[in-house]
Amino acid sequence: MPLQDDVGGYAEGSGSEETHRPATSKPEPEQGWSATSRLSHLAGSGRFRLQTAGPAAFLLILLVAVAFPARQLRVVTTDGDVQTVSSRSSDAVAAVEQAGIAIEPGDEVEALGDGELIVHRATEAILKVDGQSFAVRTRAETIAELLIDAEVPMEPDDSVLRDDVVVSPDAPVAPQPSVASSDLAPGTVSDEPVVLEVRRAVPFSLEENGQELQLRSSGQTVGSALRDVGVRLGPGDEIQPSPSAELTAGLQIRVEHAQQLVVTLPEGKKILYTLADSVEAALADSGLRLPAGYRLEPSGGTAIGPGLAVHVVGISEDQVLETERIQSQTVYEADPSLAWGETLTMEGRDGVYYRQFLLVYEDGELLSRELELEWYDPEPIDTTIYYSTAAEPTPIPPPPVAQPQPDQPITVITGGAEQWRSLVCAYGWDCEWALAVIQCESGGNPNAYNPGGPYIGLFQIWGGHGPNLYDPAVNIAAAYSLYLSGGAGHWPYCP
Repeated sequence: MPLQDDVGGYAEGSGSEETHRPATSKPEPEQGWSATSRLSHLAGSGRFRLQTAGPAAFLLILLVAVAFPARQLRVVTTDGDVQTVSSRSSDAVAAVEQAGIAIEPGDEVEALGDGELIVHRATEAILKVDGQSFAVRTRAETIAELLIDAEVPMEPDDSVLRDDVVVSPDAPVAPQPSVASSDLAPGTVSDEPVVLEVRRAVPFSLEENGQELQLRSSGQTVGSALRDVGVRLGPGDEIQPSPSAELTAGLQIRVEHAQQLVVTLPEGKKILYTLADSVEAALADSGLRLPAGYRLEPSGGTAIGPGLAVHVVGISEDQVLETERIQSQTVYEADPSLAWGETLTMEGRDGVYYRQFLLVYEDGELLSRELELEWYDPEPIDTTIYYSTAAEPTPIPPPPVAQPQPDQPITVITGGAEQWRSLVCAYGWDCEWALAVIQCESGGNPNAYNPGGPYIGLFQIWGGHGPNLYDPAVNIAAAYSLYLSGGAGHWPYCP
């Protein structure tokens, strides 16, 4: 393309303006022109201007280079790009573009004093409002500022989500970077656009423990709506519909809060959360393994209330069998069928006494001990000695007893006890010794009597030992009983 001059003509030469002008139009120099006039004419010609343009441009570049020397600049963008450029431009934006970094709408360039330029990228965001989506680039620092710039009003109970996470309107438009870099300026953002959603609050009704309220929430689910209105859900609570159900306008939500019940079992404490009305119903619903036998404190009909604690007292039973050996005794019974002085012995036997007790325990501690059954196996049988009650025969007068003379030995009359041998030897003692005692004490006289005791009969038995001691059979039986309890010591002076 031919170079144009300052007045819009063309330079001289082939194809120049002069070749297109009429010959008569070209002024002829006059003979009388001065040197000054010729120089002026030459300077005004196109050829002269063309010849002087190159040196002038070079001079201008030289002046610019002297006035604005080239600088080494480091250009850093908040999206992670770092470039170095040599530039004489005083315009920061032009210097950034010289570095090959494009400036997008909303971007800002900050010049630091140490030869560094920071390109603050505008945040790319997708704004979702009332069912519509808008792509925006913004330098707003907070979401609230962005919504004001976009003329999006926020109503009470509305909420804002950033990348599907509920955040405060005062939160930054873009989240802080997860990885720090010394080459990146503070505020570096991701290449991915931030998704901001304004969720409008909708009305719903809440029936909580029988009390109904009309509320509003921008929560996406029933659970988030309940959190928004300050309803805390606990273990065992009943929520209809499910907390994961979507919150829609006009939805009816019912919440029944479970009450805490502390249950003390034999093996330890358990905490229940129940909607039941009574202790018994709560335990039935809980699925706890209760002892085979138990008692409740308080009773199962007690109403569930705040701070209630129930004790499941485990009841167990056990049976204990105790044994005791029972020794047989010797008893005497009259038998009129026996002849006077005759006895009949029926040997007995020892027995075993059994007692069965029922033991009741509460939480391992003995509560009661009750006798259930008792029996003998075998039953003890006493040894019975039957003696005669026949009339006493006419007593035989005792033989005369010789009176000892002074300085003469006493004559012992023997044979008096022999008449009682059959009765005496019927017992399990030394028969000869017993007969000698009779001979010593009474001389064999069953009617012997010593008023000092009184002492009566063959063995001189103390009168308080029993009746009928004049009866030889009774007297001999009583003597044998005394012998069993104290041996020969009852007759210390005989034989």
